Amino acid sequence: MWKLKDDDSRPIFTAEKQVKSAHRAHSGTPLPEKTAIVFFMGRGLDLMRDMHPVTEVDEGFPCFLNRRALWTLNDLPACYLYGGAGAPMAADTVETLAALGVKNIVSVGLCGGFSDKVHAGEIIVPEKAFVEEGTSLHYYDGIVSASPDGEYLKAVSGALEKRTHPIVSMDAPYRQTFKKEAEWRRLGAVGVEMETSAVFSVSKYLGLRAISLLMVSDIHPIEDGAPEWSWRMTNELRRDLVQAGFEAARLITEIGKRRDSLK
Repeated sequence: MWKLKDDDSRPIFTAEKQVKSAHRAHSGTPLPEKTAIVFFMGRGLDLMRDMHPVTEVDEGFPCFLNRRALWTLNDLPACYLYGGAGAPMAADTVETLAALGVKNIVSVGLCGGFSDKVHAGEIIVPEKAFVEEGTSLHYYDGIVSASPDGEYLKAVSGALEKRTHPIVSMDAPYRQTFKKEAEWRRLGAVGVEMETSAVFSVSKYLGLRAISLLMVSDIHPIEDGAPEWSWRMTNELRRDLVQAGFEAARLITEIGKRRDSLK
């Protein structure tokens, strides 16, 4: 049934209650950092620790699905963590960050490319994500695509000199058929992954501002008989992506400071 129209009843439980629940043993104390870098690639966590001074938060991250570690950056007012795999875990992460007082999300991950508009190893800043995951449909009566914060999109793509393209977020990686990818290309999309549309849609629903950076990890064959895809990621490319996420968080911090100075 997805989201029921005119449903004004309350959720059975909320992220705010979850972070304070007894079995999580978390104080529910808000994070001092208002920006979170959320990695949808496990290797990003280790690389961030190698590249920048960080401090692990003792209480961890009290999400509903698979409680995990949380770190703060020592030279930037931001925290970072692993966001999980797939739209449900992405939504859980965003909801929990919102409950802890975070206002900005920098989502960092990988996508499979299916267009000649991008190349393997390129970092793109999605201008929108077509919704082919079910999580967003529990937040909105109907939703075709979800978008990042417009100010952050312009600032991050411009300062980091990254191109913007539509992408697709879907739940079923083994159903990325040739016909379906051809239809995605017709809509202008260049890559596919599993979380970004949920990050965008849930962030908007909660009043958070979100941006995403995705590295094209491989290029899919576009027709039967074409060479099979191959994994193109290297450790150096991952470091480039992690640093881009850090720089995006830095830009958002600067935007926030300018905004506060005008108040």
